[in-house]
Amino acid sequence: MSQQNVDLILSGYRAFLAGEWDTISDLLDPEVEWHGIDEGPREGADRDGVLSVLAERLEDLPRVTLERCIGVGDRVVVYFRAAELQVDTTDDRPLQTRRYYTIGRYAGVITIRDGRVVEIQDYPHVHAALDAVGLAGEFT
Repeated sequence: MSQQNVDLILSGYRAFLAGEWDTISDLLDPEVEWHGIDEGPREGADRDGVLSVLAERLEDLPRVTLERCIGVGDRVVVYFRAAELQVDTTDDRPLQTRRYYTIGRYAGVITIRDGRVVEIQDYPHVHAALDAVGLAGEFT
């Protein structure tokens, strides 16, 4: 079951990058819960609320990379890195070198039941998310 859940999350990630909100909506349980770090469910954290947050993040974050996606039973640990393009304003060449730099990271555990995301739990870092699923110290 773990690999099927990882595949489901990977298809959701690809849909997120493509802005395919109908696909993502189909992956979310109507009563999905999203819990922040050390908080209860986020206000408005049903399917529409989750879609709204994801749409805002896609608009605000120019590059999002999924660095880890690890299945453990009905849960999947995810770890994302967000990056922005940095342009050298002193270089007026049209094809100047550009580089991406990290502006943020996200770690979470996503719970899946019957092929749908039912819960999202945020964590302050990937090691806390790994610890939550019993994999503390397994990855460096």
